[in-house]
Amino acid sequence: MKKIVSVVLLSIAPLLLLTSIVLAQAVRAGYVSKDVNFLPYFVAQKKGFYAAEGLHVDLVFMGRADLQLQAMVAGELHFANINPDGIILWNEKGGNLKMIAGSSNAAPYVLVGGKAYKKIDDLKGARLGVAGLKGGATSILLAYLRAKGLLYPRDYSLVVISGGTPARLSALESGAIAGAVLGIPFADIAIDKGFNRLGDTMEAIPNYQFNAVNINPAWAEKNRASVVKFLKAHIQSMRWIYERPDQAAEFFTTEMGVKPPYARRGIDYYTKNKVYSADGSVTLEGFKVNLQVQASDGVLKEPPPPPEKYVDLSYLKQAQKELGM
Repeated sequence: MKKIVSVVLLSIAPLLLLTSIVLAQAVRAGYVSKDVNFLPYFVAQKKGFYAAEGLHVDLVFMGRADLQLQAMVAGELHFANINPDGIILWNEKGGNLKMIAGSSNAAPYVLVGGKAYKKIDDLKGARLGVAGLKGGATSILLAYLRAKGLLYPRDYSLVVISGGTPARLSALESGAIAGAVLGIPFADIAIDKGFNRLGDTMEAIPNYQFNAVNINPAWAEKNRASVVKFLKAHIQSMRWIYERPDQAAEFFTTEMGVKPPYARRGIDYYTKNKVYSADGSVTLEGFKVNLQVQASDGVLKEPPPPPEKYVDLSYLKQAQKELGM
C-alpha cells in the first residue's frame, strides 16, 4: 500500500509543479546592468519571492533606460527598473507613466578618471562615458561638473555607452573614454586598478531618487493585483538583503560575478547608508531634487511641478498593507 501511495505521489508531483507554473502570471521587468542597483530584482527571482506571489517574472536585459521606457510604452515590458528622470522627460512630452516604488533611494556615484587624468580640470576637452544624454547618472555628472566649473558641451563631450556601470568601467579600461561616474563597488575596483578618484557626486547631490519601479498605467490599472504582488516580492527581496548581508554578498558574487571583497563592500555601503528602500518607499524629498535638476537642464520650467504629477503610491500602500507593514 505504501508503495502505491508513493508511486501516486511521485506521478502527480510534476503535474502540480506544472500547474503552478501555468497558473503563474507572466510579467516582464527590465534591468540595465548586473550591478548592485538591480540586485533586489535578481534576489526576488532566484530566492523565490516572485514565485511565492504567483508571478513568473522574466528579467529582460536592456542596457539603456530609454530602451526600457520605449518597451514599457509599447507594452513589451511591464516594469521598467530605471531612474525616474526618464518618466519626467516622457510625461513632459504628453505621456503618462508613473513611478510606483523606490529601489535605490540615493545615487552614490564616484567620478573616476583615466590614469592620465588626475584632477577634474584635466577633463577639459575629453570624452566622458554616460548611459544616456539626459537624465539619471548623466544629470548627476553634469550637475557635479557644473559645480566644479566645467560646463557641457563647452568643456567636454559625452559618448553613450550601453550596459550601465560595468560597461563604463570597461570603456575606461580600454581607453575609449577619459572618465565616467561609476557606482559602488565598481568605482573601488577601478581605483584599485590605478584609475583616479576625481570626486564623489553625493557632495553636490546628496538626495536623489536614483532607481525606481515604474509602470504604464494603461497596463497596470488592468493588472493591479499583479503589480501589488510584484511590489510585495520587491520589498521582501530588499528586506532579505538587509537581514542577510553575508548571503547577499555571496549572491552578488555568484549571480553577477563581482569578486567577494568588492561584493561585500557594495552590500555594506547600500545597507549601512540605507540606499536600498527597505519598505519600497520613494524619497519624495529626493525626487524634488530630480525635478530641480531637470529644471536646471532646461527640461522643466521653473518652478518645477510637484512630485505627485509623476508618482502613484497606491500600489505600494496596498502591498505594504498586505505585508502587514
